[in-house]
Amino acid sequence: MKKIAIIPARAGSKGLLNKNILNLCGKPLIAWTIEAALKTKCFDRVIVTTDSKEYGEISKKYGADVIYRSAITASDTASTYDFLNEMFSIIDTNEYDYFVLLQPTSPLRTEQHILEAIQLFERNIESKSTLVSVREAHKSSTLIRKIGVSLSLENFDLDYSNYARQKLKEFEPNGAIFLKLITI
Repeated sequence: MKKIAIIPARAGSKGLLNKNILNLCGKPLIAWTIEAALKTKCFDRVIVTTDSKEYGEISKKYGADVIYRSAITASDTASTYDFLNEMFSIIDTNEYDYFVLLQPTSPLRTEQHILEAIQLFERNIESKSTLVSVREAHKSSTLIRKIGVSLSLENFDLDYSNYARQKLKEFEPNGAIFLKLITI
């Protein structure tokens, strides 16, 4: 099956300025994701989508193709769907069966993790069109509540004296790997 790796790297991070190119063990953060994708040797194309010329040059240096985002899809309010939709209007999606979204903020994800996700996805592609990497949740969902408008704990109306970790483990997406059939 033909697949592309898509690495989103917007430059406008508010929490940590230029986080995608900060040095991590001798190379930019984004380089870890590009290299892991390339090491799999299974992608027809590895693309970084960015709004930054600097990010683009770094990405090319590490072997990725670059597609520049418009100001609209580089904004704080743009969703993942928005930039994917824009990107898929630029490239010929008929050439690919699915894409693998790899966020650069997950540098510990290796080529082996990517390959395992691809194998699992392709084994189940007849019944599933999406695969998302997850991790075990650190807290039970029974402990997570909204704070009321009055900042009270009114929603925390549980009897914690009987609380025990549930028998079934709960999981949450970790943002490292997202696979999806191309249907846009």
